[in-house]
Amino acid sequence: MKDSVNDISNQTVIRILLIILSFIVGIFLVVTLRQQLLWLGISFFFALALEPPVNWISKRLPKQSRGLAVFFVVAFTISAVAYLVSLIGPPIVKQFSEMITNLPAYYQSFINDNNLVSNYLRTVDVPKSLSVNGQSIANFFASTGGGVSRVFSNVFSSIFAFLSILVFTFFMVLEWPKWHDIVWKYQDPKKRKRRKALYARMQKTVSGYIGGNLLTSIIAGIVAVIFFAIFKNPYAIALGFMVAIFDLIPMFGALIAAIIAVSVVLVYGGVSQAIVTAIFFLVYQQIENNILQPYVFSKTVNISPLIAGIAALFGAALAGLIGALVAIPIAASLQILVKDYLDTKYGNTSK
Repeated sequence: MKDSVNDISNQTVIRILLIILSFIVGIFLVVTLRQQLLWLGISFFFALALEPPVNWISKRLPKQSRGLAVFFVVAFTISAVAYLVSLIGPPIVKQFSEMITNLPAYYQSFINDNNLVSNYLRTVDVPKSLSVNGQSIANFFASTGGGVSRVFSNVFSSIFAFLSILVFTFFMVLEWPKWHDIVWKYQDPKKRKRRKALYARMQKTVSGYIGGNLLTSIIAGIVAVIFFAIFKNPYAIALGFMVAIFDLIPMFGALIAAIIAVSVVLVYGGVSQAIVTAIFFLVYQQIENNILQPYVFSKTVNISPLIAGIAALFGAALAGLIGALVAIPIAASLQILVKDYLDTKYGNTSK
């Protein structure tokens, strides 16, 4: 009897040790491969977003060729991005370059101007380290970016990450039906229909959010360009591009874009234009938040603003802009799963 107890105790100890060891190894692998796992996760959600157009195109091709449909969708996406870059890239780069080059002179002119803000800035002791001149800008980029080698390293790392995510996304979309068949084959037949419906809702949420967020950001950028062009701002395209990029960031991006744009206009155009710009962003944000976004996302993403904000913060901390973009559809998908679990457990069938 004692031997039996000892045997059981030894087996239990071994199992516990194996579980702990497996947990430690798992954590080590996650930490070591966190960048690659992040790329896979991003690719998965991009694949979810591309699945509907691929299915639509494949059904209309000879022999319903999925590989050809994936090629068309990916090629069209890359071509569209490349065309936009070639179209608006040169003026954006030129305007940003001119804006940074002329910033010291404009700043000095603004400080010497006779207005409330300039008078206040002249009365306070602005630290020399914050003075805007060519050398301080160069030192800033050198210290924060790690010099030219660090900048090039980051650029090549970003290109490699982009190509890796692109390849992963391509093969995920290409082999999606095979994985579907494998996953659904081993599902409980009684629960398969409900789980397929859950998956369809999650897919609709992800694809709808990505498409809707891109649409609202493009609209914000175009409206900003038109606004700055009306005031004959020489950097209208660059500022509009900045607004579109920051508007992609959920919850906080539009506010950051407004602060940067108002600050730039304050230096380059004066207090009056800065006030008008602030009013413009305030009005446009009300229109976007209360009319445009509810209309675009009403049938795709239904998530609490608090959860969306928390998800965006966590996503940005983990993976910057892309992490913030992916975090909200992930949170919305988890919300769908949790709601379904609670409805099933407590017998609530309402949607």
